[in-house]
Amino acid sequence: MAEIMASKHLLIARLVTYAVCVMPPSSAFASDTSPSVSNPWWISLGAAMIGAISSQITPFIKDLYIHRFNDKRKKSDGHREIFRNYTAPLVGSCEKLLWRFSEIFIENRHHFLKLNTLPLVFNEYKRMSTLYRIASLLGWIRAINLELNALPRGASGYLTPISKAISEIQRALADGPHVELHRLEQACNIWRIDISQVTDNSKKRLAAKFEVELYKVAGDELRSDSDYIRNLSAEKKIEICESLSNFLCSELKRTKIDGTIIRETINQATSAISYREALIYRDWQDAIGDSMLEPDPDSVRRFKIITYKTFSSSIKEDNMWINVFRSCIDDIDFESIDPNDFRGRQLESLCKAVSGLILAIAETDERDLIDTGAMDVAKSLKELK
Repeated sequence: MAEIMASKHLLIARLVTYAVCVMPPSSAFASDTSPSVSNPWWISLGAAMIGAISSQITPFIKDLYIHRFNDKRKKSDGHREIFRNYTAPLVGSCEKLLWRFSEIFIENRHHFLKLNTLPLVFNEYKRMSTLYRIASLLGWIRAINLELNALPRGASGYLTPISKAISEIQRALADGPHVELHRLEQACNIWRIDISQVTDNSKKRLAAKFEVELYKVAGDELRSDSDYIRNLSAEKKIEICESLSNFLCSELKRTKIDGTIIRETINQATSAISYREALIYRDWQDAIGDSMLEPDPDSVRRFKIITYKTFSSSIKEDNMWINVFRSCIDDIDFESIDPNDFRGRQLESLCKAVSGLILAIAETDERDLIDTGAMDVAKSLKELK
């Protein structure tokens, strides 16, 4: 700022000096204020001002533009370098997951997800191995974000096909509006509340509010135990269903549901509002990713993934995100699908998102890092119905 003010003062001084030099004495001090036709001094003054301003501003603009351009280019180059450094382990992590997803969704070898399926030890290993592969992917994603945030001025909105595909993975694990909407539609259908004329956006808003009300009247126990409401007394079930139906009717400005309907549909309703999910919110994903990383002093990358042995111990910790993550694939039954168990859909969404990441990398210069077989599997899994 001081340099800019000094430049302004120098410019003013030069203009004044030049004006004094070019103005004839008669023009400057004569009583006749009409400019001399033969010597139009104001034209010279204007030219002097333009030249002086140009000489002062041009270097300033040039330096500012070049500085910003170079800064932007360095930052962009830094982003590209980070993605390039982490593409190889990212591909390796995705490929391991794809082979496991191929077992589950293509070969239909998903029996190991059931807790009581023999052999118990082997199937427990397969579940733990699956969690390790998912957590490793979250670890590499977290490492990329940490590297980006370490750049000057932090991470920007720099987007590549890879970063967009990574966002899809995070969304597959964290987003649950479809769960909320499904529960709302089931409850309304059971209680004969017509919402066919309600707009999609209004339904989504109502579904979110309905979830808040559900936990308000049922309690937080439902989050950890999907059978919590089913195991309550008949009186308590009726009380909860009456509160929820009244809430919906109030929001939709409808007449309250007759108590007879509530009692007749009590089992259907409690089943509809009791669901099992394992949403791993983005902050939880970061926490899991952090737990999967350790410094890597011998690589161009700052981080590496912890060993399977270390993971086997850390997964037993007792905190919110680990508890949810640990149970996110336990007892998913693809033979007899429970419509209120959304974890199977979540796993399928993750499968498609990981396939999308592999296909996105295949569009970059690092496509040669992808195994041909893994590429074929990714294409097949991406098209799952």
